[in-house]
Amino acid sequence: MSQSSDSLLIQQPNRLITAMHSFLRTMRQFAAYFYPIPTAQLLLQLQEASSAAQLTQIMNRLQEAMWHISAKDKATANKNTLRLLTLHVLKGAQQEVRTEAASWLRLLVQAGLVAQPEEIFVTLVTAASRKYTIDGVAVHSCEQKAYLKMIFQCFWPFRYPYPAYNWQVFPTNQVFYPLAPLISTPDNTIQEDLISIFAELPTLDDTEIQVYLLPVALKWATSSNPESRRRVVNVLARINQAVAQEALLRLQADVDPAVCSSAKHAASFVRRA
Repeated sequence: MSQSSDSLLIQQPNRLITAMHSFLRTMRQFAAYFYPIPTAQLLLQLQEASSAAQLTQIMNRLQEAMWHISAKDKATANKNTLRLLTLHVLKGAQQEVRTEAASWLRLLVQAGLVAQPEEIFVTLVTAASRKYTIDGVAVHSCEQKAYLKMIFQCFWPFRYPYPAYNWQVFPTNQVFYPLAPLISTPDNTIQEDLISIFAELPTLDDTEIQVYLLPVALKWATSSNPESRRRVVNVLARINQAVAQEALLRLQADVDPAVCSSAKHAASFVRRA
């Protein structure tokens, strides 16, 4: 009986504490809605964020605070938010904070909330093309691969049928010059990501890109892996070189139906261009 009574005494306070925590959490959310933290204070907190969770929490509060300010103040706050996120990506001391900030930049581009998306591409390309080292030895880190995937995902809001941006603000080829040397890496994942990125550009005739990309594209065009042959056709279609067009022509008669179909579709892109 004594043991049962003790258990009851322990359980009751625990339930009461849980209920109180839930009530206080609800009241904080209620207060945050009607009395939002000033954006200037939130921007200062964003600048000082020291963990990915903290950065995300502040960014969520910033998005809510935007509903309570004028259009002019909102534009200024957006500009400062992008600046601080960029600083975290390029200057942050912790990997998790850098990649979380980059993820927010990508999200804002995808939502069409960035007036000049090229600036975000520049930030992500700069981050992806940095030399990553461990004890002085160059490595291709998961962080670099994360940036490459984000760069590719930033092209989505330019695509049909629901583009958030017109082609006048599409980034110039020069933005992607620093990525071109990376395609020489033996890392298959990095090569695949770069092939996907360069296939999004309208043309690939810049020497700064072509000198690195063309040899890899030609190698992929003769790969025993049909998926590699299929994926490279859009790159070949954008290179105005005889060897690239000859490779694309051969792939239009490829034994794999998916490769053949993709090559023919890519060839129609050439004719339109």
